[in-house]
Amino acid sequence: MCLLSLRSALALVTCIPFGAVAATQVEVDPAPIHRVKGEASRPAPVALPAWQLAPELAAASKASRLTNPAPSSDEIQALHRRNADPGTKRIQIGLPRNLETDGQSSAFLIPHWVAVKGHGLVAHLQVGSVGAAALRVGLVVDDLDPSVELRFGGSEKTSPPVAMTTAGQAQHLLGDDGLYWTPNTDGDVQRIELFVPAGVAVPSALQLGRLSHLVVNSHTPYRPLQKIGESGACNVDVACRLNELGSHFADARNAVAHMRFVVGGTTYICTGTLLADTDPHTQVPLFHGANHCFSENTNNPPNSTQMQTVANTLNTFWNYEATTCDSNVSAPITQLTGGATYLYSNNQTDGMLIRLNNPAPGVAFFAGWNANPVPDDTAVTAIHHPSGDARMVSTGQKISQISFNHEVGWLIGTTEGGSSGSGLFTIAGSGAYELRGGLYGGFASCANEGDLNNVSNRDYYSRLDLDFAAMSEWLTPAGSQPPEVFANGFEATIN
Repeated sequence: MCLLSLRSALALVTCIPFGAVAATQVEVDPAPIHRVKGEASRPAPVALPAWQLAPELAAASKASRLTNPAPSSDEIQALHRRNADPGTKRIQIGLPRNLETDGQSSAFLIPHWVAVKGHGLVAHLQVGSVGAAALRVGLVVDDLDPSVELRFGGSEKTSPPVAMTTAGQAQHLLGDDGLYWTPNTDGDVQRIELFVPAGVAVPSALQLGRLSHLVVNSHTPYRPLQKIGESGACNVDVACRLNELGSHFADARNAVAHMRFVVGGTTYICTGTLLADTDPHTQVPLFHGANHCFSENTNNPPNSTQMQTVANTLNTFWNYEATTCDSNVSAPITQLTGGATYLYSNNQTDGMLIRLNNPAPGVAFFAGWNANPVPDDTAVTAIHHPSGDARMVSTGQKISQISFNHEVGWLIGTTEGGSSGSGLFTIAGSGAYELRGGLYGGFASCANEGDLNNVSNRDYYSRLDLDFAAMSEWLTPAGSQPPEVFANGFEATIN
């Protein structure tokens, strides 16, 4: 990621005179251009996946195993140095690891098949990486029969599986390296169950291309050895402000999800927001984020093919927040697998819109949005996952606009790595929260939080009013049928 344009904007900030002004509490918009109210998710019932071979039988059966050595301390320290780069708010949590056996550039696991009476054959495979908090594995799936089923779980929690997919679906979800990246599973071993229906060609081996060794699992922040709630001390749990901010805030926070995706074998995290469209009869899972999260080079316009290969690897995590204020105990998290379809992004504003390939989970909320310009001094709210921590809330005000972005200062809370792409909200006259953009980057931190005169207490957000013309095709469908949403993954409660 290159933040050249962001840094240029930051350099200009010092030339802009500024005095602290009390934030406007509610934005009054007498002549809206385009805006829509939010709505609660109405998912159809989904049959959750189950193992074909029960965990106790799998434990007793002969499993094919591969264990990769731990990354070197130099590799781990290099990851931390990259994440310490000022201004960047997309952070790396995974190290790409090559899998080599007998001089080959990939590894093969030979299944030991067990008959499932009247149904087919099943095999239990295990891939490990010493010291990993979580894993994703890059599989070669081109040679598998499309009807072959794959199920995935982790050593931290062996049952039920996190997700299931068919090889046919996986073949349409390849990453930028041509591999299918398995869902995030917690623990240092990923369990892969291979099921071949009766009458289908039986593969002699499963080929593994690479794995991503994650330094944190799905319910801890980025910082090593940290627990939930230990991002910067000035960050505020959403649970701490639910009573104060009310039901509209409670709805908006349920639109926000933690994102994990793979670029070149490396796993990154960002934050995104589920958006409503103007058709009240449908709930297309449109998801707003940041171009720089998926892009390899933000100096150039996005390459749609490259962006799509990253979208293919997306997992989203919902309801990751503290059970009560400052409890440091996570509520049950819902993981949604199956990737997404890339729709649009802009390297100048940094806005991005994708469509999740599976329906939004029942715990989610489709956020409202407003595509009008945002006046200076308007009160703003950010809901995000700083350092991949539980959902936090920051409040401040819009300072001004710099080129293609909103410039924001924080009064309570801040943002961190992992907050990239998270929504910037304003409050409508009805009290509803409306999305106005997504986080690009900035130098705001707990060290400068609360001082609107401090030019380092600044973050920069994409502008929905500029992106709307291109996004309106999906946000305001004109009598058209919604795009197909196909079920190639599942939502699963993981803790």
